[in-house]
Amino acid sequence: MLVWGADVGAPATPRQADEALRLAAEMGAVAGRCVLDWAALQPEGRGKLDPAALAGLDRRVDAMGEAGLAPWPMLAPARLPRDLRIRGGWTARDTAWRFAEFACRVAGRIGDRMVALTVDAGAPNFARDEAAWRDRPIGMAEDAAFRAILHHLLLGRGLALSALRQESTGWRLGAALAGPPPEPWDDTLASSDAVVFAEALGWEASVTTLRDGCYPELAAERLGRLVEEDDEKRCRGPVDLLLLDHAGPLWARMEDAAPGGIDLAGRPRGTAPASAGPDSLRRALDRLAAAWPKLPLHLTLRVAAEDPPLREGRIEDGLRIERLETHLEAAEAARDAGVPLASVFLGPVLDDGAAPPAGLAAWDRRADAPLPKDSWRRLQSRIRG
Repeated sequence: MLVWGADVGAPATPRQADEALRLAAEMGAVAGRCVLDWAALQPEGRGKLDPAALAGLDRRVDAMGEAGLAPWPMLAPARLPRDLRIRGGWTARDTAWRFAEFACRVAGRIGDRMVALTVDAGAPNFARDEAAWRDRPIGMAEDAAFRAILHHLLLGRGLALSALRQESTGWRLGAALAGPPPEPWDDTLASSDAVVFAEALGWEASVTTLRDGCYPELAAERLGRLVEEDDEKRCRGPVDLLLLDHAGPLWARMEDAAPGGIDLAGRPRGTAPASAGPDSLRRALDRLAAAWPKLPLHLTLRVAAEDPPLREGRIEDGLRIERLETHLEAAEAARDAGVPLASVFLGPVLDDGAAPPAGLAAWDRRADAPLPKDSWRRLQSRIRG
């Protein structure tokens, strides 16, 4: 039987945070996923955690438990402390060791209250993000920054997992992987080659470093001297579970100006088939199960779609409902076929400012209250029966 969870996000106000937990519990979720803010919790990027931010984390973890949601915190690389950004961000090798230190300090505080702690390398998606490149030293080209960030993210993940395991053998540790592997943007040989390069510097690099402690040959060639002695072994991490972050299919094409020379687009050259999203999810689940046949898999499902105008006080987001249903059917079919899928996290519960939105509820600013969408009601009916 699947365990249902919710991505409770990072609401802007305490009231929004409370309402997100309430809606998640009323929907039928019994677990809550949240991302920990490195910049807030450890502003200097090293040393003791900030007391005020730590007290806020304590309240949030306790509130999740009181709402009936088992806490599933995640360590993510995106929100870097200012001091580390000044020193080059993830282009700097030392950031990987600082990330591992942060992981241990946070786990030492909340370890007795969490179901599992998941470490997200953010690779390759974050390494391709312009927000990551802006921290690069003056004179470092974007492609060089991309390769450095990619390696240091995977190095930081391995170091963090190993350090956490040394701290306590009682903590359940997981790794988040962004999926799925891309498809060719069009039917040209160049796009097929783009898929090979994108996989080597993305999905395959993330999987093989974590599992085997080595890079695929093509990735090792492209990363070159960035990978120092014993780095590949350091990238390997002990994990008890895997979390697939699925936000939709991607299509690869050659693009000289893009990181690594590869552009990952959200749509192909032609029309994307309606089954592209569910098919990509099934493919990612199957490949993870083949790579780690004995590990339980967990899924975060984020489905973005434009919301229609408010109608008689309701948001009738039929397109999101349709996409959610087809993705959930694909996940259940994979489970029936033997994929060890243990839980599904839905959300975010509240819109988080992304466009198009993926939240299951909007925030009514006039009423200062949540406005559940029809997708939230449909999921509540599905989960609670």
